[in-house]
Parts: sequence; C-alpha cells; structure tokens
Amino acid sequence: MNTHMNKAAREVNAVLTIASREFMLSLKSPSRIIMALIWPVMMLGMFGSQLSQNMGFNMGFDFNQFMLVGMLVNGLFMITMMGITSLVEDRENDFTQEILVSPISRYAIIFGKIIGASLMSYIQFFATLAVGLCIGARLSGSQFLLLLAVSPLMCLAAGSLALLCIGFIRKSATAGFVVMMLSMVQMFLSGALIPVNHSTGLMAVLSRLLPMTYCIDFARGVFYQTMGAANTITLFAPALDLMIIGAFTAVFFVAGTIAFVRSETNR
Repeated sequence: MNTHMNKAAREVNAVLTIASREFMLSLKSPSRIIMALIWPVMMLGMFGSQLSQNMGFNMGFDFNQFMLVGMLVNGLFMITMMGITSLVEDRENDFTQEILVSPISRYAIIFGKIIGASLMSYIQFFATLAVGLCIGARLSGSQFLLLLAVSPLMCLAAGSLALLCIGFIRKSATAGFVVMMLSMVQMFLSGALIPVNHSTGLMAVLSRLLPMTYCIDFARGVFYQTMGAANTITLFAPALDLMIIGAFTAVFFVAGTIAFVRSETNR
C-alpha cells in the first residue's frame, strides 16, 4: 500500500514540477505574453467588430456573444498548442533525455507539460473576455463559470493534438510552424468567428474533421443552454460533442506520447 502511495505521490510531484517549470519559462518570454494580450484585440476587437457591425444583425442572435465564446476556446487551444512545442526545444537541449531516465511515468511528464502550457493560455482567456465585454458581448456570472469549468478540457484536447503533431517532428522551428498553421486553419474553419452550421461540400467536411470544431460547439452548447437557444446555434448536442472530444483526446494523448518517446529513444 505504501509503495503505491509513494509512487502516486512521486507522479503528482513530477506533474506539478514540470508544469511549474513550463509556466515560469513562459512568463520569462515577453513575446508570448504580449501576443496573448494583443491577439484578442486584433481578432475580436478589430476583425470581430467589423464582422458584427456588417453582418451580425442578420444572424438572429447576439453575434458578439457568439464570437466571444469561439475566441475564448480558440485562445485556449492556440496558446496551449504553441506551448507544447517546447517539448521539441527540450529535446534539442537534451533536457528531455534527463527527465525520461527519471523513475516517473512518461504520461506524467507529458501531462505536466500540457498543464504548464495551458496555464499561460488563461492570460489570453481573460484578455479575450475583457475585449469581448468592451465590444458589447453580454456574459452572466453563471455563463462565465460554465466556460471556466469546461476550459481545462479544451486545454487537454489542444495539448493532446499538438503532442500528436510534434511526435514526428525533430526541429523546433518546424514544430512551431506546423502548430501555428494548424491553429490558424482551425480558427477560420471551426466556427470560432463565423457560423459553420450551413457549410456544405469540402468546407463542411473540413470543419467536421477539426478537433476545435467540437470543442467550440461544446462550449457554445453549454453557454447557450442557459438561454434556451443552443439548438439553433450549435452543430451537435453537448453530450455528443463531449464524447467526441473525450475520444480524440484520449487517442491523441496516448498515440502522441508513444510517438514522442519513441522518437526520443531513437536519437
């Protein structure tokens, strides 16, 4: 019994240590903080406002609210995914080799990385929230708490997706480019800024293949259920979104961890 408890305590300590290291490194990077603060102003405050003023009045619902929820999830996704690319930098600096020989689970190492990367994403989360309120998006206290409650799942899904991508990449510059491009594609095709309910053909197929689509749809389903308008705005029922998110997150996390550790041991 004591052996299992000691092992569990060691795993938890490893997760917290790696997460805190990742977060502190992010705080020491002014460019990451500046981007986390400027991005919501550019995308929601400027681009989003233009969309709202020119087409939002024909939507039949509060377009500012719609964009706010989408960009909150997008911010969690983008910053968490970019943070996971530090795994490739650690590989280049041989730090990964040092922690892989320690007596802790490989999954604990990766989980700690995702937690550390996701903590940074909350800077953009609250910056996006502030910009959304400034452009007139309405948000009740209960709706805010619901979005905050589901946000860790969004971060875990994003981290797992990024992990799968970088599991086969050896250069940090390449990893950063691939993850950034994937983040941008998802932002425009997943419904973060504009509805994708009526998309057809190739655009409909692409939007349904993107993991962020289901995360945004789930967040909107939870958000709009308090207003009784979820069925007219979301693609699927929140329960279905949750099952899909849980399935691809588990698959990506396990497959990505195996691919990353294998590439590390084959160096």
